[in-house]
Amino acid sequence: MKDEAVLKASGALTGGIGGKADVCGSLLGASMMLGAALGMGRGEETMEKMIPSIRKTAEFYDWFVKEFQSAKCRNIVTRFGGGTFYDFGIPEQAEAAAKAGVLAKCDDLIGRAVTKAAEMILDAREAKEK
Repeated sequence: MKDEAVLKASGALTGGIGGKADVCGSLLGASMMLGAALGMGRGEETMEKMIPSIRKTAEFYDWFVKEFQSAKCRNIVTRFGGGTFYDFGIPEQAEAAAKAGVLAKCDDLIGRAVTKAAEMILDAREAKEK
C-alpha cells in the first residue's frame, strides 16, 4: 500500500484495535487491503460492486481463523505466549512478551497475513482479466 493515510490509520489496529486485544489488527488490516484493491469506489455504491471484496474478505477470514485458530488478538497472543496473555499496553508485559518471543510470532503472523491477502488480490485480478 502506497497511501500514507491508510498506513497511518492501520497503526490504530495494532494490538487488536487500539491495544484492546479484540479482533487481530492483521486480520482487519488485510481486510482493508482486500477492500481497497477489490471494492467499490466513489460513484459505484452498489451491492454488486461490493460483492467481490466481501467474498474475498470472507475467504480471507476463514483462512486466517483456520491458520491462527482465532480472529481475536487475545486468543492468538495467549497461544503465542504458551498460555500466558501479555498486555502490550503495560510496558513490563510488553517487555516480557518480547522476551518470550510473542512479538516475533506476531511479526510472522503479520507477514503471513499480508502475503495471503496480496496473493488473493493478484488471483482475483488475474481471474477478472480472463
